[in-house]
Amino acid sequence: MNRFINIVFTALAVCITAAGCAQKVESDAHAEAKLYFDSWMQVHYPQLEKTGLGIYIIPELDDITEEGKLEPVADSQYVYVSYTARNLEGSVTEYTEEETARMLGDYVKGSNTYYGPKVFRRSSGFMYAGVNEMFTGMGKGDSRTAVIPGWLMTYNWLGSEQEFVENSSGTNSIYEIKVVDPIDNIEKWQVDSIGRFLSGGYIDNDFGYLSKDLGQYLSDNNMSSAKDSSDFYGFYFIEIEHGQELEKDSNDGDSSTDSGSDGYNWDESHFFTTSGQNDTTIYINYVGRLLNGTVFDTNVQRVAQDNGLSGGSYTPAAIQWGDDYSSIQMTTDGSSTGSSVIQGFAMTLWRMHPFGKAIGIFYSNLGYGVQGSGEAIPPYSPLMFEIEIVEKPED
Repeated sequence: MNRFINIVFTALAVCITAAGCAQKVESDAHAEAKLYFDSWMQVHYPQLEKTGLGIYIIPELDDITEEGKLEPVADSQYVYVSYTARNLEGSVTEYTEEETARMLGDYVKGSNTYYGPKVFRRSSGFMYAGVNEMFTGMGKGDSRTAVIPGWLMTYNWLGSEQEFVENSSGTNSIYEIKVVDPIDNIEKWQVDSIGRFLSGGYIDNDFGYLSKDLGQYLSDNNMSSAKDSSDFYGFYFIEIEHGQELEKDSNDGDSSTDSGSDGYNWDESHFFTTSGQNDTTIYINYVGRLLNGTVFDTNVQRVAQDNGLSGGSYTPAAIQWGDDYSSIQMTTDGSSTGSSVIQGFAMTLWRMHPFGKAIGIFYSNLGYGVQGSGEAIPPYSPLMFEIEIVEKPED
């Protein structure tokens, strides 16, 4: 028994010693990281003073304008920003703009990569603590460059510089940022951007796979920032060609043609309520775009070629109907099972008539949300889909 007790105490002693060593090694690593950063700052920017959290703003590179004070970032929950990040050796590690990609030789036409400003959510878990510190005193149109120590390149926001030093690690970085737009309400900001698009923002871009004169169509139909065509917040439906009317079942209660004050009945599809079945397979051509004109997906070969895209399947896509728009699936060769589609895409289809043409524009809550999709669709992106319903392709 005594031998067993001795073994237990010996094991505990080993564990305690090991834990103490682990803590010491970790502590030494943080101390060495701080020593290296402080030494680098002393050599390169000895005149700079750190902010309260511990970043170093380079004043001669600051461009803080009077106009920016009219629309400050202040306590905005989000900010739309372009940026370039470098390590202390000067190598670019992150960037948002196409010009930088071309400078670095990274730009590949047709790579389906989005270039341009991105939305940052200013809260713990979504933005580097040190980058968030940079926005203090900034406003719309302002630019700033700052050196950020590695312990502040963390998404886990703590209370003080010392807490960061003791508990966090990351890559020392130099960030150049420009505030494009402070954002208080991300949903409203997206809907407003759709409104600006409908009011004329499309003019400078190549829109209109379905309608060659989209501007004239929008003007004729009074589509503007003042009207949500579906009475469904964040979703706009633009019918280019009505298509065919199927013979309706009696007493089916279809109100889907009503886009007035009573709104649109999303429980009733033109296909389902008029054909009396929910197993319809239809075929479509489509073009998916960001509101800046960038095509991120299409099954139309001409559009793909015009936009430098490759590798797609340029045949009409099969769409399997369901009991409601959330059940719509895109299938392969008209099979009975397939993959779900994003909500705004499904809502556009649900409102269309057989062999009609339409455009659906919707905010990210009905698309790819806070995550975006790959390198093509950034977070919080409103999307536009042009869709036409076509004949079943010949085998």
